[in-house]
Amino acid sequence: RMTDGIFKRVCRTAARHPDSAYVLLIDEINRGNIPKIFGELITLLEVDKRDTTVVLPQSGEPFSVPPNVYIVGTMNTADRSIKLLDAALRRRFAFIELMPEPEKLAGAEIGGLALDEFLDALNTRIAKFEGREKQIGHSYLLGPDGQAISDADEFSRRFRYEILPLLQEYAYNDYSELARFVGPGVVDASGKRLKSDVLESPDVLVEVLRDGR
Repeated sequence: RMTDGIFKRVCRTAARHPDSAYVLLIDEINRGNIPKIFGELITLLEVDKRDTTVVLPQSGEPFSVPPNVYIVGTMNTADRSIKLLDAALRRRFAFIELMPEPEKLAGAEIGGLALDEFLDALNTRIAKFEGREKQIGHSYLLGPDGQAISDADEFSRRFRYEILPLLQEYAYNDYSELARFVGPGVVDASGKRLKSDVLESPDVLVEVLRDGR
């Protein structure tokens, strides 16, 4: 038994309410199966094809995409699958690059460590060795309220369990490269290990990162 998908239901509802905007958000669209998301009607997304009525091949129903339907697809440029992105999407979507914004952390510091300077310096190193598309986003250092975190314990937790594992993945267990990212105070390159005594003490970690040791 055929049932209407989300895209079709949104379009039907939008057609009944032309004065309202309807937004369909597709997270990580580059990982999706585009024919299953849109059917075979992706051409109808084009601006000059909106409100063009076609007959659906299976149900025989008329269908169109109203001009008040907006589609936002997100993707992570660090994901290799973006290189395989369907050319049909590239032709029909406008692309907006969202890069890290360390200025959103301006004025915030923890134990003398300026968060905007920390993020900017870290991303400069990442861009140099791994490419600009793999930089760390400022959201790693924001709280649920959208404000910069201010607690050393919370910073330590995020650095240890969110940022550092990502950098380890970038470095592919090359501890020399990992040390270039975060400094020899956190990574023992010759011993091929992380310095647990530093990571387990939030105040020491902040001090080490602040001083670049």
